[in-house]
Amino acid sequence: MPKNSIIIASLNPTLYTTRRLLEEAAKLKHSAIYLNPYQHQLTQQKIKLAGHYFHRTTGTNYDDFDLVVSKYHEIHGMKVTNPIDRLKIFRSKDQQSLFFTEHNIPAIKTLLYRGELSQSIESEISKLSKDKKYILKMNRGNQGIGVNYLESEKSLHSVLETFYAMKDQRFLIQPYISHKKEWRLFIIKGDIIACIEKTLNKEDFRGNAKRSSGKLLKKIPTELQAIAINAFNFSGLDYAGIDLLISDKGEILILEINPIPGFEQAEELSGKNIARELLTVL
Repeated sequence: MPKNSIIIASLNPTLYTTRRLLEEAAKLKHSAIYLNPYQHQLTQQKIKLAGHYFHRTTGTNYDDFDLVVSKYHEIHGMKVTNPIDRLKIFRSKDQQSLFFTEHNIPAIKTLLYRGELSQSIESEISKLSKDKKYILKMNRGNQGIGVNYLESEKSLHSVLETFYAMKDQRFLIQPYISHKKEWRLFIIKGDIIACIEKTLNKEDFRGNAKRSSGKLLKKIPTELQAIAINAFNFSGLDYAGIDLLISDKGEILILEINPIPGFEQAEELSGKNIARELLTVL
């Protein structure tokens, strides 16, 4: 396989990001192919590979076979981006929470637990939110799927009891923070390529691209920029989408670090060729 060989690993070749990377790779005269890691077989045969492997699957189905496929290509010679050990951290929201704590990064308060709902856990839940409104997030999710808004402690408790009875407690609990805007910073190798300011839909609290309207922010507030870059530098990622909000107390908080960020909205609003940026910088 020639050195300019590129593999785009994702679940669907028609996804915007997959298609754009394949298009730009062809324009750059790279030998680029699409691979679905969940329609793939591995053997112990030793082969020699070279080039770049773009891991573009999120792991929302809790099956890490996509990481196994990426590791296979890495041990046989390909450069995988983002790094596999970092993907393991940032594909799970509970591990992200520990990352924010470890590096003292301003983020939304989070409660993680396992087991039966107890008075001690109920007390911790009560401390999370003064107005008793909560967000329950599945550990893995994408584009707002798996994010649930609960308007009272009673509602939250009933949902938690249900999950416990189902023996499935792969979630985290956060306070609901009322806000009208969020920001997505697309960062490659420590450089901010685009900053999108998203205005939330009044009928939906989730700020992903499909549920909000966005505009390119040409002048990024210094503190917003500093917090995002600091988090990125600790992340060990090659590129990321970092989502932030400002709380009612004026605090800038990181919502999420996305190691598999889409960039359709960022390309449309900025006019930048982000697909080519990724292919040439990485």
